[in-house]
Amino acid sequence: MRTVGAAATAGHDELAWRLAVVLWDVQPPSASMAQWLTAGATGLAAARRVRDATAQARLLTCLGLAHQRVSAWAESLECHQQALTIRRAADDREGEADSVNLIGIIHLRRRQLSSAAARFEEAATLWRAAGYDRWAASALSNLATTHYNAGRLEQAAACAQEALAAHQALGNAVSVGNVLHTLSRLRREQGDPEEALRSAEQALDIALSLRDQILEGYWLLSLGEAQRALGRPTDALASYQRSADLHRRLGNRSREAMSWQGAGETYQELGRPEEAAHFHLRAATVHSELTDGWHEALALESLAASLAGTDPVAAGRHRSRALRLLAPYEDPRAVAARGRLEG
Repeated sequence: MRTVGAAATAGHDELAWRLAVVLWDVQPPSASMAQWLTAGATGLAAARRVRDATAQARLLTCLGLAHQRVSAWAESLECHQQALTIRRAADDREGEADSVNLIGIIHLRRRQLSSAAARFEEAATLWRAAGYDRWAASALSNLATTHYNAGRLEQAAACAQEALAAHQALGNAVSVGNVLHTLSRLRREQGDPEEALRSAEQALDIALSLRDQILEGYWLLSLGEAQRALGRPTDALASYQRSADLHRRLGNRSREAMSWQGAGETYQELGRPEEAAHFHLRAATVHSELTDGWHEALALESLAASLAGTDPVAAGRHRSRALRLLAPYEDPRAVAARGRLEG
């Protein structure tokens, strides 16, 4: 990574930005983002000095993805929006669709679900018009996840099945795994835990075959959920522990906290509320630090449930904060969560 800085310091700006892009492309999927973020910022500054718009858009996209991996959502969104402006000015329809889809992912992660759905639909339209069916299917996968997160299960299932068929026909292994991850969660909520487990295991097999620990860590969350639904708490705790370990090493605090949330829910189901409260509190604290109101609210709801028998005053306080955090959300899941907390 130091070579990028050395090239820029020596005045070789074109070499500096090209090195930053190469280093992004050759790093393993599970690489830490800390070092590359510095190299990427140096490369972007070099691309700006030589006024290469295409290089700037490329590096802004890489920087947006790098910030996303460490849950720096505002920084990621800003990078993708700058890249989109450059690509629209250049009439780069493929690049425009890519930036629109990536902006949709940021909206999805921040639970701005209506905005996310609109961006994914726009990206799919742009990609189809440009003849990129592979990427249009990816936007459809993201739309399925958006519907699932909102609690619109029938719409999610329809999008997911269409996307899965497209990805399988195109041989998109990673995208197949992403859809299977969503389908696993869908099937579990629809009362078919066996199918949920099969889908999660198939997704995890893909991650392991690719040696991609980012995907492995994330897809382990749906595996843990399916194992819990089947009454296999020991297996679920092992899945959540592995997920937490991977996300800690990768620097993704948000997903590490999601792993703790799953562990807390497992301990609560085992009748061990003290251990459950420990994990829920850790999850809530991290989500609060990341200003992720949705996941903080879910963790606080679970924390209140685990404390209800021993500290009802604290439980009430956590429920009240959870309700305040849920106030901005109007999707079906948010409405249901408020109903549980107010009941």
